[in-house]
Amino acid sequence: MEKDIPLKIEKLSNREEEEFRIASPKEIEFMLRSVAENASRVALYYGDANYFILTTLLGVDDTGMWLEQSPDSKNNRRIIESDDLICVSSHLHVKIQFTADQASAAEYQGYPAFYLPLPDSIYRVQRRDSFRLTPPPSNPLRCVIPTGEPQEKRPQEVTIMDISTGGIKITCTENDLDLEEGKTYENCQIRLPDVGTISVTITVRSLISLTTKSGQILKRAGCQFHKLDGATSILLQRYVNNVQRAKINT
Repeated sequence: MEKDIPLKIEKLSNREEEEFRIASPKEIEFMLRSVAENASRVALYYGDANYFILTTLLGVDDTGMWLEQSPDSKNNRRIIESDDLICVSSHLHVKIQFTADQASAAEYQGYPAFYLPLPDSIYRVQRRDSFRLTPPPSNPLRCVIPTGEPQEKRPQEVTIMDISTGGIKITCTENDLDLEEGKTYENCQIRLPDVGTISVTITVRSLISLTTKSGQILKRAGCQFHKLDGATSILLQRYVNNVQRAKINT
């Protein structure tokens, strides 16, 4: 079971709604199936979000989902009569939130349940102050950045110093890559061990130069991911979880 995350409703700005919104039916179904499989708690808000119950997601298919009913029949009746439901849970240690117009009474494998249609969108709420992970020295991360130069000049590979779902910090020598502060680089490739390769767009937000004792000039850049999609966020979070789990077990 995932660690507890406060299941309070998040008020999102217009920018955050655009950034956090996942609208792919396949991604939504995959995410909700994971919530069910991990027995993550779900807060089901009703009555203009003034009341809620803690429940679990029993099952999901490509049309909808089944949530366990409350032992209190009065709460169940109020939920069924409500037309402004909000569900808050967590997926891979990140809060998720979505709305539903109405729930209907049902059964799922013999359990009294609420049936809700699959939502049109889910908000995966992870702000820019997200946890940044330093890759283990035994298995470093690299980012391959297309240079935009003639084809005979290969894309440049740089070392990733830390990574999160918000961005990366990279380092390279002065001659490796002509980085520019404020410049955006598309189709950058990062291979995440045991997870897969992701393609991202990064924007250089900060850039400094350091001189080593030997006189070599190094560049270090703080880069922000640009409009990371839900599937890529999930893969990144899975990599972070794998590394953290390996540290705990060593």
